[in-house]
Amino acid sequence: MSTHSYQGLVNERDDDPKSSGVFDIESPINTEKSPINRRWIYIVLLIVFTVLILVLLSARGDLPYIQPDKTSKLELFDDLGRFVLRDFDTAKPMSSFLAGLGGVWGVPMWAFYVNRGQGITSFGIQNKDNAIAKFNTAEKAYQQTPFTGFRTFIKGKRGDKKWNTMPFFPNSGPDNKDVVPTRNMIIGMNEMEVEEINKELDIQTNILYYTIPNEDFPALVRQTTITNTDQSSSLEIEILDGLARLIPSGLSSGVLDAMGRTMEAWMNVYNAGTGAGFQNGVTQPFYHISQGVADTAKVQIIKDGHFVLSFIENNETVAALPDLLPFVVDPYLVFGTDTTLSYPTLYFSDKAPPLSAFVRQSQGTTSRTPCSFSGYSTTLAPGANITITSVYGHAQDLESFVGYYTPKIIRPGFITKKRQEANELVDKITERVSSNTGSALFDAYVKQAFLDNVLRGGLPIILHDDGINKPIIYHTFSRIHGDIERDYNFFQIDTTYYSQGPGNFRDVNQNRRLDVFHTPKIGTFNIHMFLSFVQADGYNPLTVATTNFKVKASKLDSLIKSFDITIRNDAIDLKLNSILTKPFRIGTLFNDFKSNGIIINGDKNDIVTKIVAASEQVTAGQFAQNGFWADHWTYTYDLIDNYLTIFPDKQEYLFYDSSPVPFYFSPAIIKPREDRYTLIDDPESPNGKSIRVYNAISAAGSSDYPLERTLAAVEIVNDPDYVVDIYGAGAPWQKNLIDKKPFTVSVFVKLLILSVLKFSTLDPLGMGVEMEGGKPGWNDAMNGLPGIVGSGMPETYELLRIIQNLIKVNDASQRSIDIPVEFYDFLITLNEALEQYQLSSKDEAAEFGLWDTSNVAREVYRKKVVAYFSGVYQTVPSSEIGPILQNIVTKVNIGIKRALSTTQTGISPSYFYYESVDHRIVSNLSIPLPPGTQPKVLPVKFKLHTLPIFLEGPVRHMKITSDIDELRNVYNLVKSSGLYDKPLQMFMLSESLEGMAQEIGRMMAFSPGWLENQSVWLHMSYKFYLELLRAHLYDEFFTEIKTGLVPFMDHKRYGRSPLEAASFIVSSAFPDPNLHGAGFLARLSGSTAEFLSMWQIIMAGHNPFQYVNKSLTLKLSPVIPRWLFNQDGELSFTFLGQVKVTYHNPSLTDTWKITPKNAVLVDSFGHSNYDDDAIFDDITANKVRNGEIVAIDVYY
Repeated sequence: MSTHSYQGLVNERDDDPKSSGVFDIESPINTEKSPINRRWIYIVLLIVFTVLILVLLSARGDLPYIQPDKTSKLELFDDLGRFVLRDFDTAKPMSSFLAGLGGVWGVPMWAFYVNRGQGITSFGIQNKDNAIAKFNTAEKAYQQTPFTGFRTFIKGKRGDKKWNTMPFFPNSGPDNKDVVPTRNMIIGMNEMEVEEINKELDIQTNILYYTIPNEDFPALVRQTTITNTDQSSSLEIEILDGLARLIPSGLSSGVLDAMGRTMEAWMNVYNAGTGAGFQNGVTQPFYHISQGVADTAKVQIIKDGHFVLSFIENNETVAALPDLLPFVVDPYLVFGTDTTLSYPTLYFSDKAPPLSAFVRQSQGTTSRTPCSFSGYSTTLAPGANITITSVYGHAQDLESFVGYYTPKIIRPGFITKKRQEANELVDKITERVSSNTGSALFDAYVKQAFLDNVLRGGLPIILHDDGINKPIIYHTFSRIHGDIERDYNFFQIDTTYYSQGPGNFRDVNQNRRLDVFHTPKIGTFNIHMFLSFVQADGYNPLTVATTNFKVKASKLDSLIKSFDITIRNDAIDLKLNSILTKPFRIGTLFNDFKSNGIIINGDKNDIVTKIVAASEQVTAGQFAQNGFWADHWTYTYDLIDNYLTIFPDKQEYLFYDSSPVPFYFSPAIIKPREDRYTLIDDPESPNGKSIRVYNAISAAGSSDYPLERTLAAVEIVNDPDYVVDIYGAGAPWQKNLIDKKPFTVSVFVKLLILSVLKFSTLDPLGMGVEMEGGKPGWNDAMNGLPGIVGSGMPETYELLRIIQNLIKVNDASQRSIDIPVEFYDFLITLNEALEQYQLSSKDEAAEFGLWDTSNVAREVYRKKVVAYFSGVYQTVPSSEIGPILQNIVTKVNIGIKRALSTTQTGISPSYFYYESVDHRIVSNLSIPLPPGTQPKVLPVKFKLHTLPIFLEGPVRHMKITSDIDELRNVYNLVKSSGLYDKPLQMFMLSESLEGMAQEIGRMMAFSPGWLENQSVWLHMSYKFYLELLRAHLYDEFFTEIKTGLVPFMDHKRYGRSPLEAASFIVSSAFPDPNLHGAGFLARLSGSTAEFLSMWQIIMAGHNPFQYVNKSLTLKLSPVIPRWLFNQDGELSFTFLGQVKVTYHNPSLTDTWKITPKNAVLVDSFGHSNYDDDAIFDDITANKVRNGEIVAIDVYY
């Protein structure tokens, strides 16, 4: 099998000024040679003829892909596969971040960087309130990083010539390539490096950043390498290198922004001596405030702090420990009175003492924002270099830093090993989706997409699997997508082992879609988790976190006795008992062990396995919002679809026999319509009134919050079995009145309740699902739409999808179901209304009547279950449920047909809102209303308003369409509409919104082409590409991704690494053409889930496992274009996270046009098995799924 490297696969075509630098997916090649025995005239004619043929074939795309010329182009990737952003500090501003991974048995540190200054703009632990370099939002970071971030000051002497330089500082001189240094940013998956080549001074500066994994302290490594590039003369240098402003531990981002000057009074640098400092200078400074800043009677003593140390590693003598370099912690010594920190006035002064004396001056260590500059002087021989290694971290106290962390960090080889481990960590994470194709760029993009997907959804790890019970699954490394561009999100990365942070329901759900494909043992875990968050009213909490554990009371004593503890006594056992009787996550548990002085001997993995096997695992959610999102529920069926792709034989088990599902109990409910609607002065009519929905929910503590629900909540949280973490994320399951235990139903019934409730919220014309919870759907910039009685077609399509699948499952199983009696009453009332509707003329009056009846019935049901379920089930046979579901499908399709008629193009609309043109007052007007309030009203007539076309509508419409001609028509309509950005050849989120009212939401505050207003939102455009692939529109799909998939875009126009997906791309609608095609909001978006779903189909086919006549088969039917194979016609990928599949396609034909001839399988013992048609039977399919097969070779 041929291999490839990164070099040469992506090129800047410097010889062609019109070239975009885009990777050429299909390059023509002439493989025939002209006969040498022809006359020269025939040779010329043959060449001309051949060129013409090649041009024609290239236009048709009928030639196989080959690698571009490697010899004459400037590579975009270095030998390590890292992207090189050339002249980074004069390129479009962009931000990104290090992965923030500590490893399973390490503690993470977050770090953000920009392409300005020396890159890193802020870093710290846990969240933005624990920064070492202050968290600044992007627009400030671009401006301030070169000044307040990391800095390097060099005094040089070569012969008689002396000079000073500040590598990476903004250039203010002429734009002369011979004078201005060359600056590159080199971006890896878990590291970042900046490089400056100064030809005028013959000096090169490289600064490498990465975080330390697999240690019990968080730390950022910064390695500054200075190279004398002159090959003939030596260079004497003095260096100050470090951070210009370092925030002592204990100060939050908010208090620094609001009272930064006052907070300086609390700041201290400890372990810095007094007066003239230590004899050898300050070598281990420790930064923290002495006590908390809160104005309270109880004083909080602060002992934990940030640390930094620097050294030169001794590469010659492994056993020798390096000397620690001295630090300047007082910025005045460096900058003097230059408070802009632009120039190191005192350090570069001719009067400055030699460095050895400079770093030993008396320093101010309090009442100012400190710095951390280490100093070193040396002479570099021609071509030689020196590396200053600095480590910035956090310790629980000074003693731990000095006595434990420092000796470990400066141990020879430690830093080199940690860089290796950091890169091995991301390789280990991404090996589950490893690909080896003809495009190294595509392969690298798969890995980066998976890594970013993990950082938002978490990496599933199997903590315990005894082969009998269900494996215990735990997700780690997840966090909400908060960064310096998404400054609105408060990210949290726990400073623990098995680190994680909470995320939003929608985000985590989407980004776990591929879990079962790369980790089949996860089974139904995610499905049950997210269905359990669905409440009795059909909504869900906003925040979800990694699961909690609680040791079962019956196993607690035996578990404690089983531990091998270094110092064992009654006090230790009492501490263990106290720790293990509380809810915990893996990381916090080990922190508690450490803080209580408990040392359990043995392998940590074995300890975890023992503990979780004795524990109950409980999901964790938190309401954490001011409304309920209209779309969150729509993503769970994607988890089910993917599960059935791998386990089609488990369909009946999943829907009927898997673990029962509880109901989440939020501290908020949807108000009834008469309490939800508000009468306001009509902004369009001076004397008129209009209806708005500004207070959709009633939350705990509100005067209208039901007392019985409050009491039920108290009973839940006081239950000894209730599990919740310190942040309030827990499992408050709604109880039943019979035994006061959590009420549960089957997966089928939970989906039935969810989908029927959503059906009952169809809008007054039966088209879109109403945003009755006060929040919009996926497009959250339409925040105003719920307030003007908005609804969405995307949710309608998803509703229909669930109902249609329930019908299929019901028909296949013919099993009865047990549903709560409260819901059964609601279902029967709704069905009777549907039957009455079917007998009507189906006009607007009939639609309004059904809408009104549905709302009343839903409100009656919700009132019945506002506090408890009765606990009584109604058994319903499949013969009864089937016709009811079919009635719903019929009605939904009527609404879809009506919706499609509302647009002139025939493209599905996405959103509507309803203007109330008549209403009735339901308040008792004989009783005076409280001041400032309006009477309660109910609308009796609406006027429909259809918003411009959004891409989400046709995308979701395609999910419920099966006819390929209809699907192709949708594609053609979209491409010929205002959704298509012709200059960029991409699909925008919406067409022009010109003329729309500001009331629609904040998107109307944005300029067209920016954020959610007519930009190219990659998550949604990727969804569109995925639907093209799912629709078997392969030619259309591969045509669109040539310009719409990030790795194939022009990286200069995109403005960042072609491996990292931004959230949105500025479209051609934006007024400033200089930004057209530029990407903003780095990484951690839903686009990774959509791309990985594409990758899954491309590599393995739509449904690799089939279950027909109670027999399981496996047939890999990839959708791989010819250009994605290497020149030998080979391509491999990792199937199910562990099986190496290799396709052999010597004809270089698109795989959907040919059929495999045979296959060879290799089992875990190394035995090979031949299969003559590449369709594997039940036994073999199960072996593949169970991990007993390690390799499959498929031959075409």
